Amino acid sequence: MITPSVVSERLKVRASLAKAGLRELQAKGLVKCIVHHGGQVVYTRATKEADSGLFEMFVFRVLNAVPYSNEAGAKDVIASLHSFLTCNLLVGLAVLVSWKQFGGKPIECMVPTDFTSAWVQYAENYCWSHDTYFLPFSKPAARISDSSDRSEAQISYYQWMPFFLLFEAACFRLPWMRVGEILRLVTDEHNTVPEIRNENIEALRIHLQGALRFQKRLKLKNLSPHKILRCLNVKYSTYYVTLIYFIAKLAFLLNVGLQTKLLNEYLLPHANSSQFGFDVWQTLWSGNSSWKENGLFPRVTLCDFEVREMGNIQTHTVQCVLLINIFTEKIFILLWAWYVFLGTLTALNMFSWMFAMFSETSKEHFIINHLEMCEAQFDRKSADNREHVVCFIDKYLGLDGVFLLRLIAQHADVVFITELIGALWRSHYEIEEQRKALKKMNRVLPLLRSGEEEGHVSPDMPSSRKQSIMGDRKVCNIL
Repeated sequence: MITPSVVSERLKVRASLAKAGLRELQAKGLVKCIVHHGGQVVYTRATKEADSGLFEMFVFRVLNAVPYSNEAGAKDVIASLHSFLTCNLLVGLAVLVSWKQFGGKPIECMVPTDFTSAWVQYAENYCWSHDTYFLPFSKPAARISDSSDRSEAQISYYQWMPFFLLFEAACFRLPWMRVGEILRLVTDEHNTVPEIRNENIEALRIHLQGALRFQKRLKLKNLSPHKILRCLNVKYSTYYVTLIYFIAKLAFLLNVGLQTKLLNEYLLPHANSSQFGFDVWQTLWSGNSSWKENGLFPRVTLCDFEVREMGNIQTHTVQCVLLINIFTEKIFILLWAWYVFLGTLTALNMFSWMFAMFSETSKEHFIINHLEMCEAQFDRKSADNREHVVCFIDKYLGLDGVFLLRLIAQHADVVFITELIGALWRSHYEIEEQRKALKKMNRVLPLLRSGEEEGHVSPDMPSSRKQSIMGDRKVCNIL
């Protein structure tokens, strides 16, 4: 139970921590004085330049909080490109743009000479917070009077750039996939030691065999844990892991398409062409510099604001330089090119996985190649062996089993995956032998029971059948 005394103690602790942090800022010259007012810690900034120092400390605190380092363990390459590389790239760009916006001067305006420094600061702050508009130098410099014409020429995206980049980073972080403990065993740095490698292989074999037996047992018994929402039973199927993997790949692909669409049509609604990236790269390749004057990322814009002087309202039009657009322009062009490359690579990877998982020839070729390299005696040309391979893939491994083996093969060396497939093959062979013996026993037991009930073998039975039953009786007696 939280009592008033506990709350008071917590407030004292927070106040002491805040005071300690402000003492650190005061030592660096960023804070002038620290006082207590009404139980609260109050401070004042030392100078105007201290704003950039405070922002610098804020940026470094944000960067320290971002999980920009890749997690330990192996990952899918495409997943790393999306959720790790692209996400951190966007966060870094957002910090760069924010640094220029809040730690520097993102806009500078040319004002009348009779403006004081306070009016200059007011004009720049007003033009930054309100949308400026672009007017090419080839057109008359008269102020745009029509509000509809001005709205079409307005430039309003630069204030939202840091938030837009952080939103994109979050979108790339959301479709995640974690392979789990399996790939940690595969990528164990001690796998060069034979004893440790054999232990990891045996652990993986037992884990995979247990999971595959569990799926097969549910299928044979036709069990449905969820009676109402039957769609939830998919996680007990033999293709659940594969399905989740392909859903994650599809989410990566759709996210890239969404971000490219957002980049083209929603963030740049005044662009003359919806294919912004293609047009810019085409003009860059041809050496034409006219793309800098298309109004998408103008360096020079106009701003109208009103000033009340002596009871009269005067409207001023000033010319401003958007320094932030120097960064924004390059960021948009590079992001568009990266999204196209990433989307193409993701689509090719997804189609290659679909071929590897749904092509019977590809699955058989993968298993047979590793069986030939393992210690087991295996002949590719034998028809019986090929039938055993088909049975091994369809009845033992299933879709999830083949998928996990292929995933392990991407992160482990050839020796590890070959020995693992060999261990699974031997387990499958032993299970098949036990199944055949049990099937034979199920055929013999009814005859033995009928013979025991009669006490003798029927005289009309053929001699070969009599010998078979007597032999089976001996086997049963031994068992």
